[in-house]
Amino acid sequence: MSAQHSILGIILLLSAIIVLYLAIYSLKKRSSNLYFYFSLLTFSVFFWCLGSAMEFFSAAMWAKIFWIKISYIGVATAAPLWFILILEYGHYEKYIKPAYIGTLMLLPLVIITLAFTNDFHGFIWPSITPISDAAGALLIYAHGLGYWINIGYSFILIILGLVILLKLLMKSPRIYHNQILILMSSGLIPLIFSILYNTDIIGVPGLDITPFGLTISGLLIAVSIFKFSLLGIRPIAYETLFNTIKNGFMVFDKDDKLIDVNPAAEMIGINTDDVGRQVTELLNNLPELKKFYQDSDEEAVVFAGDPFNIWIRIQSTLLYDKNQFRGRLITIQDISKLKRVEKDYSDSEERYKNLSELSPDAILVVIGEEIVFANKASATIFGLEDPKDLLGKNFFTFHHPDSRETAKKRLKEVFSEGRFLDFIEEKIIASDGKLKDIEVGDAPISYNGKQAVQIVARDISERKKLEEELKNSLKEKDLMMKEIHHRVKNNLMVIQSLLNLQSRYIKDTDARDIFKDSQNRAKAMAMIHESLYKSSDLKRIEFSEYINTLANNLFYSYAADPKQLKMDINVEEIMLDINTAIPLGLILTELLSNCLKYAFPDDKNGEIKVDFYSYTENSENKLKLTVSDNGVGLPEGFDPKKSDSLGLTLVYSLAGQINATVTLDTTTGTTFEITFEEKMEY
Repeated sequence: MSAQHSILGIILLLSAIIVLYLAIYSLKKRSSNLYFYFSLLTFSVFFWCLGSAMEFFSAAMWAKIFWIKISYIGVATAAPLWFILILEYGHYEKYIKPAYIGTLMLLPLVIITLAFTNDFHGFIWPSITPISDAAGALLIYAHGLGYWINIGYSFILIILGLVILLKLLMKSPRIYHNQILILMSSGLIPLIFSILYNTDIIGVPGLDITPFGLTISGLLIAVSIFKFSLLGIRPIAYETLFNTIKNGFMVFDKDDKLIDVNPAAEMIGINTDDVGRQVTELLNNLPELKKFYQDSDEEAVVFAGDPFNIWIRIQSTLLYDKNQFRGRLITIQDISKLKRVEKDYSDSEERYKNLSELSPDAILVVIGEEIVFANKASATIFGLEDPKDLLGKNFFTFHHPDSRETAKKRLKEVFSEGRFLDFIEEKIIASDGKLKDIEVGDAPISYNGKQAVQIVARDISERKKLEEELKNSLKEKDLMMKEIHHRVKNNLMVIQSLLNLQSRYIKDTDARDIFKDSQNRAKAMAMIHESLYKSSDLKRIEFSEYINTLANNLFYSYAADPKQLKMDINVEEIMLDINTAIPLGLILTELLSNCLKYAFPDDKNGEIKVDFYSYTENSENKLKLTVSDNGVGLPEGFDPKKSDSLGLTLVYSLAGQINATVTLDTTTGTTFEITFEEKMEY
């Protein structure tokens, strides 16, 4: 092998080492698909350079052919992988899905297979001839159909990639031009070297210079990676960010000339048609913005008047390149909505203060334990002249020791859980030393952007005083009513005693029975009043207990023999108003008296039943009193309404007083049902 060939082999071997390093470096980064595709491309170039270098170093013909087959791993795949890299760089993701990549790599895999099996078909190299008989002489490869298919396929992909890069170059900012030009060169240089080789312009038989073009491309890409951040942000990403961000951007050069603007700057009427205009001319209708620019301020909030009528926040950033001033970036943010919110907040706060001042209740705002707001009524309730005297004070300073812990617990609960708490009564000691009863409610609010608690308090000292007086008055009234019921009961008992004494002097049995009935009626009414003055409710009595007591008294009043008669009482615990209880008690007295006197003549055995209960009929609450016996019953054809019996007359008369219905059943013995409706409070 000649010295010249050794130098070429060394150059290619060094190139292989360089691109292998780049491949491993990129593969380790793997922060995006761009790194991955770049790694694949550099591995492909590595095989091409390595195979070509080892062909120069090999002496035997079979060894040279072996290494040229190895190089075909790169020959067949370099162009497709470079094209995939360009698609990724240009953000054409829809064309680099697995199905598309598989399609692109299908032909290269066929070419590689044909290269390694060329001895059987000669589809890639129909013949391979040394240029001389010297050891290590270059080989001349005749080019078959497979070779030309691969060349054509590679050229098409490289040209398509160059078109994509040219489009990117035309619409990308200047900062990315070096990146794009290097990528274009990385595809264009191997293309030119391949044309030179295949047209035999260089005139050196057997010398393929295409790998040297790849070497130059590898060095260019290395420079782009380490100097121009080739694998960093791409132009398409910059373009997407610049064009879609909601803030407006204007870029001015060092001569104050607009050189770039994004669509969002349209908010102040500036667009790409204004590129090239001087700032003084550009901002003539925006004097506030013009002044900001000329004063070299860093940030300001200004109102852009007609025709824009928006509030904007503007920021200025100076642009430097290697410590040399290059221009200025102006950022514009529309803050009209924020300004409206601030105004609404300010207006609502003002309305809150105005309403608070008109409130008769004390309204305070507390942050932590400190009072930060107080209305006029607050000063009054805490014994001060000016509500400002409350500001900065600890809220619990005024609390009575009996209420302080409760108030602290409530305030902590509102702060921690954000709950609204109902009004409760507390005690405070005003600044003048007066003890006051207050009613307090707590609610969570936001005050000046901070979590706070609004406290509404009202002075209920006078109300508490009136309530106490009213309680005393009601207590006196209750005592008086109890005394009245007690006296009425005593008077009725006196009447009963008088009737009892008088009846002793009456010999006639019928007349004595009339006196006895009157005694029982007086006693029935006396028992009602006795129950009322013993009860905590001076208007109603528990009627079941009354029925039991009255029935037992009547049972023994008429000297009934417990062995002869049985009385069964089934009653519910029901509260009855006095206006209903007295008539119903007298009705029960008359009905039980009649049962005991007339139902069981000649000492006959029998049973008397008393039932009293409530029920619902047609959505109405009703009560029913039933008095029944299994005695001899009433005479046939007896009409109680036409009877001259005083007792039955009283029953129907008293039933009318309480709007009751009286039902008589004489099927078995005698049964009276008293049914009535009463609105009852349970």
